[in-house]
Amino acid sequence: MKAQRLNSYPVLTALLLAVFLALSGQAWAQVPQVLVVALETDVVQFDPIKIQDDTTSQVAYQIYEHLINRTVDGGLEPALAVSWESDPTGKVWTFHLRRGVRFHDGSPFNAHVVKWHFERALGPESWFQTQFSIIDRVEAPDDYTVVFYLKEANAAFLEQVILTNAGYIPSKKAFEEKGDAFAFEPVGTGPFKWDTWVKGQRVELVRNDDWWGNGPKLDKVVFRVIPEANTQVIELETGGVHIISRAPQSDMERLERNPNIVVLNRPAYRIRALEFNVTRPPFDDVRVRQAIQHAVDMRLIVSALAEPLVVYSDSVVPMASWAYPGEGVLPNYPYNPERAAQLLTEAGYVRNAQGRWVKDGQPLRVVIHSSDNRYFADTDISAAVANQLNRFGIEATVRVMEWAAYLEEVRNGQFQLAFLGWNQSSPEPSLFTDAKAKTGGRANFGGYYDPRLDAVLDQALRVADQEQRKQLYLEAQRIINENAWFFWVGNESRTWIFRKEVQGYNPSPSLPYTYTDIVIAR
Repeated sequence: MKAQRLNSYPVLTALLLAVFLALSGQAWAQVPQVLVVALETDVVQFDPIKIQDDTTSQVAYQIYEHLINRTVDGGLEPALAVSWESDPTGKVWTFHLRRGVRFHDGSPFNAHVVKWHFERALGPESWFQTQFSIIDRVEAPDDYTVVFYLKEANAAFLEQVILTNAGYIPSKKAFEEKGDAFAFEPVGTGPFKWDTWVKGQRVELVRNDDWWGNGPKLDKVVFRVIPEANTQVIELETGGVHIISRAPQSDMERLERNPNIVVLNRPAYRIRALEFNVTRPPFDDVRVRQAIQHAVDMRLIVSALAEPLVVYSDSVVPMASWAYPGEGVLPNYPYNPERAAQLLTEAGYVRNAQGRWVKDGQPLRVVIHSSDNRYFADTDISAAVANQLNRFGIEATVRVMEWAAYLEEVRNGQFQLAFLGWNQSSPEPSLFTDAKAKTGGRANFGGYYDPRLDAVLDQALRVADQEQRKQLYLEAQRIINENAWFFWVGNESRTWIFRKEVQGYNPSPSLPYTYTDIVIAR
């Protein structure tokens, strides 16, 4: 009997071990899957027809959806529309919608909501009104068919309308019920739902269990506002965040050697420039705009402060686009202090006894607007430009502002010279030229106007042949640079730095923020 009891101990031990492992496995499986992502700035607001900044768009991408999506390699695939086609004239586009989709508030997604949304995007409150003005009307012949009638054929219709921030489809029910609060409590059809926003600190989204797609595998996504690159790196290395988008150059080599960190750096469609406000003196004079550029060695500044993440470039069209003609092709204003002095003299300025440039007894003063680290090295580059201008005899200072306040002043034209960027997920040149330089463009904050340019840009959208379009965009870029509206800084590459346990993440310049396949390995 005693021997039998002794022999039962291994069996009992095995049973207890099995129960323990089962319970442990169950607890392990119940650990929430939470992804933490660092943001350079806080979000602003989530009304799609007013989303202008990349940070807000990054979060909105998780909540809202377009009719179609980009793929990792830049192609197109179905999203809220399962198929689409245009007629032979290119003026009628028909989208066949996905059935059974509901918004996060339970209201149905259908053609009538899509029609309502795009008609609103054509209205006076929309910051995309000019860009969307190619649309004549939108019709919904049935619950799952939407037809866009264009005023004329447009080679970039999908890029300029459907895939923009204003192409995100919100809940009509939530918009009508929430009123002004909707912009701060967005409701879409996407893989994650709105949960919490602590301004200046974080945004939290939770999984949409009713999403029509495959996933998401995460329970929650937390976006933490961490403006300083050094702090982002510390948080990444200590596990406070999983994904960051920037790091000081001094840290990059160490991060690349770290076996627990993945670093991806790829060319992207992101331009950076100091933009002149040409609606007021002194930058209403093209000679002064050219002189400012000749007085500063921008190539040296970018090389010293921002390479390799930012590479000097000389156009509104990104270097990765098929429409970029190559370095040295376009007119430009390289570092040449003698030429700068000549231009200022022609514009009526003289150097006083202190070496300062003055006109009618008033010094030439320049205030450079810069956001607080929204763009890589923006404050450092702005300070370096101001330093060189001061050495040349132009009184220059830098006004550094929090992102939302900065955007407000820039949009209202309350600046002389502003450090700005423009990010897109496509090489389509019209996304840059028409937004930044065309009369009434949604990111034309400096009051730029040239009928010659507008005519060329309109023609570039009427032709379908890419070679013909390339020649037209070459002419457009030439006109833009001749006007000297932009003091070019360069192209910022797209960088993703994330912890190794973030699995299933495959970002690309055309699809940078897709989190539906991510799993946090334990």
